[in-house]
Amino acid sequence: MARPNQARLDLGALRHNLGIAQKLAPRSKVIAVVKANGYGHGAVTIARQLESLADALAVASIEEAVELRDA
Repeated sequence: MARPNQARLDLGALRHNLGIAQKLAPRSKVIAVVKANGYGHGAVTIARQLESLADALAVASIEEAVELRDA
C-alpha cells in the first residue's frame, strides 16, 4: 500500500534563506515564482511571506496574477 506524499514548508526558513541569498549577491534582483498555487503550498501564503523581500513576483497566468492581486 502506498503512503501519501507530504511536503511541509517552513516559512521562516524560506524568508531566512532568501535573506542569505540577498546578502551573498546584494546587487542582484529577486523574482519569486509563485505559480501553480505556490507549487502546491498556496500561492497567496507564499507571496505574502516573500513580498517584502522579493523585488517582484512571477506567475504563469493572468488568473494567478488576479488571485494574488485580489488577496
